Amino acid sequence: MTSSGMGKEFLDELKEFIAFLQNMWGILAGISILFPLSNEFFKLIPLRTFDEDGVFNHLSPSLITVITMLICLFIILSTFSSRNTFKTQRKSKIQTRARTSFIVGILALVVYLVIYVVYSEYAWPVWGWGSDDPRKLFVEVPLLVTYSLFFALTTKAFMLLGMIEFFGQER
Repeated sequence: MTSSGMGKEFLDELKEFIAFLQNMWGILAGISILFPLSNEFFKLIPLRTFDEDGVFNHLSPSLITVITMLICLFIILSTFSSRNTFKTQRKSKIQTRARTSFIVGILALVVYLVIYVVYSEYAWPVWGWGSDDPRKLFVEVPLLVTYSLFFALTTKAFMLLGMIEFFGQER
């Protein structure tokens, strides 16, 4: 097959996948990319600067949200690019991967919350870290990682379930 033929095949599959994203499973998979942005509106997961009674001095919540959304976009495109494996793998194996991703994502959120609370309680009174202390990056970077990991793994779990549904349909 020529490269233009493969490109057309890819575009056709991508169009089908985008059409699939409009159904229930697709909505769940597609909306997961907006999870990090939704936290900006609903403030469910603490992500505030030091000036707002939060903990972040060096990394801004906007930067963390953008990085997390980019990671989620990458997960979605990466999952779609490995679509051929969904045609050959057993459904139960993919479901197990989705469950594992979701559970590890929830654990990452718990770790984030623990670090956030410990950091906010002990950074100044116990450790003596002032507002612009560069040592705060030793805590802010793990907070970025665990926050992003939560959203990335949740996105992956929804994408895996969505891909099962997508490739389970008769075409």
